[in-house]
Amino acid sequence: MSGTRPGAYFSLLGPVQAYRGDFPLPLGPPQQRALLAMLLCRRNAVVGLDELIDGLWGGEPPRSAVGTVRSYVYRLRRTLGGGLVTQGRGYALQVGPGELDLNRFEELTTRARAQASAGDPQAARDLLARALDMWRGTALAGLPGPQARIQRERLAELRLSVLMERVELDVRLGRHGGLVAELTGLCLEHPLNDRLRTLRDDALERGGREREARATPPGAAAPTATAPPHLPVPAQLPYVAGDFTGRAEAVRDLLGALTPPAPEAVVVCALGGIGGIGKTTLAVHTAGRLREHFPDGQLYANLRGVREDPADPAAVLAGFLRALGVTDPALPEEPQERAALYRTRLAGKRILLVLDDARDTAQIAPLLPGSPTCAVLVTSRSTLPELPAALRLRLDVLPAADALALLGRIVGEERIAAEPAEAAALVERCGGLPLAVRIAGSRLGTRPAWRLADFLRLLDGRRPAFPGRDGAEGSVEACFRLSYDLLDAGQARLFRLMAVPRAATLDRTSAAALAGLDPAEAERHLERLTALGLLESPAPLTYRFHDLLKEFAAARSEEHDGPGARTAALLRLADHMLACAREAYAAERPGHPLVGLLTSTTAQGAPSEASPSHIEAVLAVAVQTLEAEPSAVGLIADTLLALDPALDGSFLWAALLAPARRVLRTAEERDDIRAAGRTGSLLGSALTRLGRFDEAEAALRAAERAAVAAGDEAVRTDILICRAVARQGRADWTAADALYREAIAVGTACGNAWGTTNARSNSVSTLLHLRRFEEAAEACRLSLTAAREGGDRYGEAHALYSLGIVARHGGRAAEAVARHRESAELGVRGGYPALEVMNLISETAAHLAAGHPREAAECGERALAAAQRLGWRAAEARALRLLGTALADSGDHARARIRLTQALAHLEALALPEAAQASAVLASLAPPER
Repeated sequence: MSGTRPGAYFSLLGPVQAYRGDFPLPLGPPQQRALLAMLLCRRNAVVGLDELIDGLWGGEPPRSAVGTVRSYVYRLRRTLGGGLVTQGRGYALQVGPGELDLNRFEELTTRARAQASAGDPQAARDLLARALDMWRGTALAGLPGPQARIQRERLAELRLSVLMERVELDVRLGRHGGLVAELTGLCLEHPLNDRLRTLRDDALERGGREREARATPPGAAAPTATAPPHLPVPAQLPYVAGDFTGRAEAVRDLLGALTPPAPEAVVVCALGGIGGIGKTTLAVHTAGRLREHFPDGQLYANLRGVREDPADPAAVLAGFLRALGVTDPALPEEPQERAALYRTRLAGKRILLVLDDARDTAQIAPLLPGSPTCAVLVTSRSTLPELPAALRLRLDVLPAADALALLGRIVGEERIAAEPAEAAALVERCGGLPLAVRIAGSRLGTRPAWRLADFLRLLDGRRPAFPGRDGAEGSVEACFRLSYDLLDAGQARLFRLMAVPRAATLDRTSAAALAGLDPAEAERHLERLTALGLLESPAPLTYRFHDLLKEFAAARSEEHDGPGARTAALLRLADHMLACAREAYAAERPGHPLVGLLTSTTAQGAPSEASPSHIEAVLAVAVQTLEAEPSAVGLIADTLLALDPALDGSFLWAALLAPARRVLRTAEERDDIRAAGRTGSLLGSALTRLGRFDEAEAALRAAERAAVAAGDEAVRTDILICRAVARQGRADWTAADALYREAIAVGTACGNAWGTTNARSNSVSTLLHLRRFEEAAEACRLSLTAAREGGDRYGEAHALYSLGIVARHGGRAAEAVARHRESAELGVRGGYPALEVMNLISETAAHLAAGHPREAAECGERALAAAQRLGWRAAEARALRLLGTALADSGDHARARIRLTQALAHLEALALPEAAQASAVLASLAPPER
């Protein structure tokens, strides 16, 4: 028994390879493989350090030769186990019985010769044939160094001598008829070998072809690229599983692109995507369907693009040329000459090439044919931007239905039918990644007693997800690691840190802040990660992970970065997010002093977008940073408060509630009254906009007390406005009026010009209900003037909305409609969808007041749809009430009853005062006919 781990098997009779079970082991770059070959050729014997250096480099080794050899040995020892031992200044690889194909080859030839000596030529011939079948091409193919060349020549001679022994036995057994073609090819490969020529002549004579025998003197035939007779059509496509599922559109696109009616140039199609996405399976499946269209064959090569030893194009060309009938002596040594001969061989032939797992365009370029009768299908994790592709497909994960179908084909439809919810959860856990689905399916398929629910619990309780057998190369983790190992230190660090925040996407500047990099350097790293399929880029300069890749990156971060480094990354990102939010706040709320009162930041920000994904990312990072570093509560509270305009624009107030309560709790635990007041202010604002007025009032009162204690008067101004709006929601107009007056006074005293303008504009409804019409009109005029002078787009739109309400109450319906439409247009242009809803609701009311129920019903439908898009329940309830009233006024009592019933349910659930009005209109309708 050898010292390597059980199941190891080595192969020298072709490219050097090693296996454990059915899985190949990563042996490193060609020179490292050459060192392994030297140890295998001297198996179980010590090979000195100087001998290894001489065998790898010859007489002029580099200065780093000793360190390089030791590094190779260290890496091989990690891969192979304990069988590679150090003895003095040398190394020995312990190889046991059955663990090396060369040993097996020699055993079979020894047994064959014994059988021949014992008088059993048939048994001898069969043993030799078995020995020769073990060869997979040129021994030690592609390995550099003088020792590899010497051993390659020695083993080639060994194979030839055994081959001639087998041929002689075939002649003795009377099989001369089938030997002529084989011997003719061998004579072309070895024109100076008299023994081969003698065997060929002997076979010709025994077959009755004496005139052809000895016609050409030995050595007269020069080596050529002529193919041996009866050369089979190359059919090199590898096996593809019979359970191929989905990808119908991709297959259709590829079939169409690869078979144009009259191609003028070689058609090249490129398939890209992350590791495990199914590129190879799709490519081979598609190529298999094109056999009839390419009758001259299919050539296939695994270019090992993401491995540390990518395929050498010259070696791939040699393999293709052999498949096309070119013998080894006729193979040009120069790569350019090989490529020229290769293109000559392909000229006019209809052959499909599948170049799998390409590293880059430079690796592919020598392998592209020149004849338009050929076509090429390339797969790569890289985007290969320089490749002139007629069609590019970037594979996405499988849709849920296809992933579920694939799982069913592997484990059996009956198991899916028995646990449909668990099966759906399992393919979701796989993230739609075909490799993960296959691994999960394979484990379940070999364990028929397992329930899917039990397997799900097992998956969620362990890391890494979806390991292959014994952690082999077939695992999801190993698949991802192939790309990860190609990264330099800076790229790898950014990849790991990108998985730290609980954010679905990050833009370039956020990623740069996370890692403490210059944005330009971060962008170079991010583009490299995207090119290798480790990140996706759903929009320019925006990046995200596949779920399983994020798990992989997070695991690498836990291994390499440590808690302190991850917390520091989060703090840098939070600092950057506050800087960006400050700039956005300044742009949206000109004149608001809060911009200068926020926590100072190291980063310089640009105005951030108000997209839902960005806001959700900020909220997630805020809570995560606070969990890692509670002392950052001031920074986090200010970040949330600075989101106020973005939340107004997106109406994602419901998403704010849980994060705000978490920050508020930490602020209170740490006695940070400033942070508590600011977070409470935003929480109260969210509850107010969601129509939860009682909760809002409690939160806002507590926030005001904290703001007073902290002397935070600018924030107190906004708190008073929110309290007033909450009282309006309860129709408490007197209390609302008092709060608005106090807000204007506090805002004026502390220089909160934006707050005073906002207070005046919001107070208009209250003043109208108190029948102070002139004050309401004056408040509108002052607000509009101040907003326009200060460049406040939101303030201008809100003041126009208020003017529309004043016009409606003054009986000027047409003016009200015009003002609301002007305000709504400004709101849409400025990105304030809540203002659009408010104006549509008030315009509906204006049409009703003017006695135009049909116009009111049409406007009410639009108001309802807009409110439902935002998820604004209070606005939806009010739109339903007005719409139901309009339908009732127009005589459509059936639809009116439906809408008013819906309105009443919403209004009562929110305890809104308009419930009484909806109930009164509903009661006035005639009962439905029975």
